[in-house]
Amino acid sequence: MTQRRPAGGKGGMRSRNATSPTRQGVAAKELQAARRKKRQREVMRNRIIFGVICAALLALLVTLVVKFGGALIASGGAADKSTITFTQDGQVVFEEVTDFDTQTYSKAEFKKYTQNLIKDFNESYGSKSISLKRITFRKGQVYVKTTYKDAECYAAFSSYSTYNGSYEGAVTAGYDFNETFSIVDGTSKATGQTMDADSTFAGSKVAIVKENVNVVVPGKITYVSDTSTEVLDDHTVGISQADGNNDATDLVYIVYTAK
Repeated sequence: MTQRRPAGGKGGMRSRNATSPTRQGVAAKELQAARRKKRQREVMRNRIIFGVICAALLALLVTLVVKFGGALIASGGAADKSTITFTQDGQVVFEEVTDFDTQTYSKAEFKKYTQNLIKDFNESYGSKSISLKRITFRKGQVYVKTTYKDAECYAAFSSYSTYNGSYEGAVTAGYDFNETFSIVDGTSKATGQTMDADSTFAGSKVAIVKENVNVVVPGKITYVSDTSTEVLDDHTVGISQADGNNDATDLVYIVYTAK
C-alpha cells in the first residue's frame, strides 16, 4: 500500500531547527566598512613607504655609479696621443704613447730599463722626483705614464724646454714671448697677431712646451702661439708640425687663467 501524506503537506517535512537568516544591523555594517577602509589605508601607506624606499635606493645607486664610475674612468683612462698635463699643485703628468718594437726590447727588458732610468735620475735629482705610474703594451705601441714633481724636473729629465707658472716668472726665466699669438675663445682660435706681452699677459699663468704633444693646463686658455697649434678644448692644446715632421719642434706659449 502506498502511504498517504497528511493533508496540507505540500513540500514534505520541515526541520524543526531551521531558522531565518540573521539580519545584519546598521552598526555591524558600519564596523565592516570602517575595517575595510582601514585595511585600504594600510595597504596604501605600505605602498607609499615601499615606493619611497625604492626611490631612495635608486638615487643612491645612481650617485654611487656616477661617483665611482667617474673616478674609475678618470684613474684608468689612457691618452691616445702623448700628453703633458700641468696640475694645479705644480706637478707634471706625462703620458707617452710611442711605437714599440719587440725586436729592440722585450716587454720585460723595456720595463726594467724604464725603472732603472727613473731610479738613476731620482738618485741624482732627488728622491721621488719622478714616479712611474703605469706601463701598458697595446697593438704595437707602449703607453708610459709618469709624474714629475714640477716643470723644472720634467725639463731636466726630458731635455725639452718646459715651463709652467706666472708670466712674470717666465720673463725672469728668459722667455721673450716674441711670437704671434691667437686669442682663444672656447675651441675657437682667432687669426694670429703680435701682442704687447707685458700689458696683455701680466698676471696670467703660462705653460711653455717644445714638443709635439697635447698639453692640458689647469685653467681656461686665453691666448696661444699661432704656429703649430690647435685648440682642442678650453684647457687643451694640440701641438704638431704642419708638414708632419715629428723631428721638428716649435716653442709654444699657452696663456691661461688659473681655476
